[in-house]
Amino acid sequence: MKILAGDIGGTKTLLQLAQYADQRFSVLAETRFDSRAFATFDAVLEAFLEQHAAARNGIQSACIGVAGPVQAQQAKVTNLPWQLDASRLAADFSIPRLVLINDFQAIGYGIEALADQDMVALQQGVAVPRGVRAVIGAGTGVGHAILAWCNNAYQALSSEAGHSGFAPVNELQRELLAYLETQFGVVSLERVLSGPGIENIFRFFCAREPAALTRELAAAQHHGVTPAVVNAALASTDPLAVKTLELFIEVYGAAAGNLALYTLATGGVYIAGGIAPRIIDLLTQGSFVAAFNNKSQMQALLSSVPVKVVMNPQVGLLGAAVYAARGGW
Repeated sequence: MKILAGDIGGTKTLLQLAQYADQRFSVLAETRFDSRAFATFDAVLEAFLEQHAAARNGIQSACIGVAGPVQAQQAKVTNLPWQLDASRLAADFSIPRLVLINDFQAIGYGIEALADQDMVALQQGVAVPRGVRAVIGAGTGVGHAILAWCNNAYQALSSEAGHSGFAPVNELQRELLAYLETQFGVVSLERVLSGPGIENIFRFFCAREPAALTRELAAAQHHGVTPAVVNAALASTDPLAVKTLELFIEVYGAAAGNLALYTLATGGVYIAGGIAPRIIDLLTQGSFVAAFNNKSQMQALLSSVPVKVVMNPQVGLLGAAVYAARGGW
């Protein structure tokens, strides 16, 4: 079976053609696109298929993971002006079966196909066989998914929990919330737990401790704040950058722990998205897990839950391929 898999994010879009046989994938073609360089997803798909004209014939099944809610097989990408319609795409590009799923659903389906070396354990825990699994990941936004065992396989359920309210757990986080309320009014988790969220936290510390702002990061405030803050924090060259990542990681761990409680994720919690692999050395130092487990009467329960960081950047694309290969939806 020849399949088309896609992973649409606010920053990048990955497309892949693959042959699926005997439960194995053979990649025929793959390209990464800058999402913001295209007015529509149709233009991206057309460019990809033209680029790989020799491999495009005979696509039988397609699955596209979309960074945004999918309703009635239509989707609006949250951080792009793209509108997608599965039936129209299938007709326009002559693909017999095409389905849209949320990008974190795609990541969920990709989890099963990962190798041990594709993940780093933050907490070993003991996974309950066929227990519920949960996925959370910060990148351009913050995504969530729930994996439940059904019909002899994990089925991934989408979520838009990133747009639920940010819940501070201490005085510093309450200060952050008050600061962000002056900027945004209602403050969702995504305003803190995302790439733009890192910039928001950094600006909070700049307002709180202006004398500590270094010349280098003062200059970066006009362009590329988040990469500059992450780099400075990893190198320990800027005190406000270090504080920013410390607070970001504490919020990340607490949000992952909340998700584990919401879903009773005895099968494990998986940390995906583009930021976690970049800061893996900081995540393994313990503050993430401490915030994850800091849930009063539920601390003993959470300390038994495996927590792993997904290091493979193509897990969403892999999951879309897995779902396309299943067919029969």
